[in-house]
Amino acid sequence: MKAKALILLALLCMSSVATAASGGEYLGKYPIVDVKWNGTAFGLDGQPPAIDLEGVTMAPLAELAKKTGAFLSKDKEDGTINVVKPNVNMIVAAGIQEAGDKEYSIRSPFMAVATGSKASFDVFADIDNAPPDSVLVFKIVVRDPSGAEQYVSYPQNYSTARNGTAFLYTHNVKGMDFRQAGDYRVQLIMKRDSDEEYMIVGENLIHAQ
Repeated sequence: MKAKALILLALLCMSSVATAASGGEYLGKYPIVDVKWNGTAFGLDGQPPAIDLEGVTMAPLAELAKKTGAFLSKDKEDGTINVVKPNVNMIVAAGIQEAGDKEYSIRSPFMAVATGSKASFDVFADIDNAPPDSVLVFKIVVRDPSGAEQYVSYPQNYSTARNGTAFLYTHNVKGMDFRQAGDYRVQLIMKRDSDEEYMIVGENLIHAQ
């Protein structure tokens, strides 16, 4: 039987308490499948792994949502689990100017720099389908080629419950040092006020060469 990728929607996967896999099986009967998302495997740090269930590969919804930048919420009335994936279009440019009401002029997309140089740049983010919440918190993070945080902006608050789930955001990064060669990841991270962890919802690259 040809295996199909499927999302496992189960309370076990939503639970903060996960049972560790034993050998090559999960819960002693489900074969573990080595599934990776952008090079990162499922089942790390005590989380449930991807499993094979009668020829169908199933991955835990909670971890899949985290890897893809989606938000989960559970309806208290009927137990329905809702998945909301923000749509984010990010542009990194040498300069971004507001030309009018929600109109912006973008100058020279910023994609490559010389290693060892210092440069300032602007980030433009067009967000829609953000999770409805009274307080949505987000910020810009720049990670160097090793994955370490080199720049973190101050967190910004926005009420999608009051103002709608679509909005624009611009941010200026001043005088950043590109000391290492490789890809610098410019990320928009976001969380609801009640969430403990931020989710990566948008990313762009600057290559230092």
